[in-house]
Amino acid sequence: MQTTAERREPDARPINPKPLAGAIGAEIRDFDCSVPMCNAEFSAMKSAFLEHKVLMLRDQEFTPATFLKFSKLWGDIHFYPYMTGLEEEPEVFEILAKPGAQQFFGNRWHSDQMYAAKPVKVTLLYAKDLPPVGGDTIFSNLELAYDALSDGMKTMLSGLRIYCDGADKSRYGGKSREEWYATEGKEKTFEDESKRSMIAVHPLVRTHPETGRKCLFMGDQVQRFDCLTAEESAPLLNFLMNHIQRPEFTCRVTWEPGSMLMWDNRCICHYAVADYVGQLRRMHRVTIAGDTPI
Repeated sequence: MQTTAERREPDARPINPKPLAGAIGAEIRDFDCSVPMCNAEFSAMKSAFLEHKVLMLRDQEFTPATFLKFSKLWGDIHFYPYMTGLEEEPEVFEILAKPGAQQFFGNRWHSDQMYAAKPVKVTLLYAKDLPPVGGDTIFSNLELAYDALSDGMKTMLSGLRIYCDGADKSRYGGKSREEWYATEGKEKTFEDESKRSMIAVHPLVRTHPETGRKCLFMGDQVQRFDCLTAEESAPLLNFLMNHIQRPEFTCRVTWEPGSMLMWDNRCICHYAVADYVGQLRRMHRVTIAGDTPI
């Protein structure tokens, strides 16, 4: 019969997050995420994630199945509504920019799926093929952006709500998001026609459900403020979009083969830099279901 000491968990592997910038982000090396984590390891990684909001885990070797298994540690899967997943793992979808691509994925400041009633909680992105240089991702800490506002501005913004429409045609050369993806052969066949137009209204000042911190829930997917016209909303939206891009709120992540990046969409805005025209870039992505913003 095993003793209590023999049945206890093995010694936890160290996480050792190294900050990427003063505002946000950390890098973890020498930690194999394809190996199941014990409770202490996951607790340490979750603490690092909530503190740094962006975690870059280097030198991973994931198959779609093992990538999905790791992703599910963070919650239920959120199916992206406008693209189909991989045939072998439908919950994993591929972001592919071919050498001849004319359009790129995510090269706008945004949080993922703000037009959903329950936007994505966590996004995980794994590098499969990378250009020799370029394709960095920039992140902004929306909590610091909120903290930097004056008390008067915070009071004024506290009652505002943002209006987000997944079918908005103002960002993609007159095309809806669905039509834009279809030009690259990425369209999804909607089983439920009601999902073609996804509209959500959320508080502009959002409270993180785990840390209690407030942030500016702001990004390019916001068309206007609820109960205001686009013209009336534009001056304040422009100010806020410029505000969240201030360098002191950001970090810039450079990709390496085998890198896996995860970020907290509840308090983060990001921008995928499209400076690799003519080069192949292939990533696998999983998104984790979130809650109704409060």
